[in-house]
Amino acid sequence: MQGKNQDKENVSEAIQDDWEALRSDIRTHAMDFSIESLARLFEQGELVIPAFARPMVWSQIQKSQFIESLLLDLPVPPLFFSENPETYQYSVLDGAQRLRAAISYLHGEYALTGLTDLISANETHFDDLPIRMQRHLRMSTLRAVIISSASSSNVHAEVFSRLNTGGTALTTQELRNATHQGPFNTLTVELSNLPEFQQAIGAGPHSTGNLRDVELVLRYFVLSEERGRDYAISQRMFTDFLRRKNESSSSELERYRTSFVESLEKCLTAFGGEAFRRWRPEAGKSDSRFSVPLYDAQMLAVHEFSSVQIFRHAHEIRLGMRRLFTSKGFTNSLKVTTAHSLDLRVSSVVEMIESVAR
Repeated sequence: MQGKNQDKENVSEAIQDDWEALRSDIRTHAMDFSIESLARLFEQGELVIPAFARPMVWSQIQKSQFIESLLLDLPVPPLFFSENPETYQYSVLDGAQRLRAAISYLHGEYALTGLTDLISANETHFDDLPIRMQRHLRMSTLRAVIISSASSSNVHAEVFSRLNTGGTALTTQELRNATHQGPFNTLTVELSNLPEFQQAIGAGPHSTGNLRDVELVLRYFVLSEERGRDYAISQRMFTDFLRRKNESSSSELERYRTSFVESLEKCLTAFGGEAFRRWRPEAGKSDSRFSVPLYDAQMLAVHEFSSVQIFRHAHEIRLGMRRLFTSKGFTNSLKVTTAHSLDLRVSSVVEMIESVAR
């Protein structure tokens, strides 16, 4: 009996030690911000709604009803901010929809509609409200729970993940971009929005918005530098790379930008509408679906050639690419995601271009 009691006591102590250690990693505090002060912080760049955050999905009625709640002093959920350890900016982990709704209403971007209690205020812009109501709304407060920069680095990711598990499941890229902000991350988002890139990957106006395009840009950079190393391509690799490259200088960022843009242009020159699409020899045409393994192969391969070489031999390169799809070794390399298969498919495209561009 004494032994069982001792075991129970040891387990209890271990649980308490874990609990205290985990709690010590988290530093939070709460602050109340007026809507006016939040708008000012946003305009000054001290409060950041990440460019990669999900776009405004609230309807005008949802936004209006939130404004109505503020006007009537009804309780609203708190915001969650993450404090950047270097710039001390606040980044929104949760509450972007509420912030956008409030700030855009103050800026006169929409009129209230669908109100169920303050019905007389329907169709009213901010400047049309009585002065007293305008002042009340500007001074209305939202509580923000701030994850301090003193918290351990993984706390911000954990909080963001837990806050967002109640709705649509977030992709790894959405979590990555929300918790590893910085200039390199901003660059990947900017490049992903290039119209020619969007068209090349088949992203239309009704795409899911899950940052798949941003991950493809990041993927190009990761594989450009990590190719040849003997380990599997993994999401952890992408996250670690992004975190490191956020420390890049402005000249390094420009070099990365140039590398991606030039490789994309070369691919579009050489392969046209067949870029990143598998050729079907039996059908005499390419798939309409985008292929990630082929994207890897073509983007990394053309990087090794000048734009002049690609332009002069574009027709031959396109025909050579089609011939590659008669090779079982090459087509099999597109089915596997190992470091070896990546090297094989990139090398195959490089050798093909060399053979026709001599």
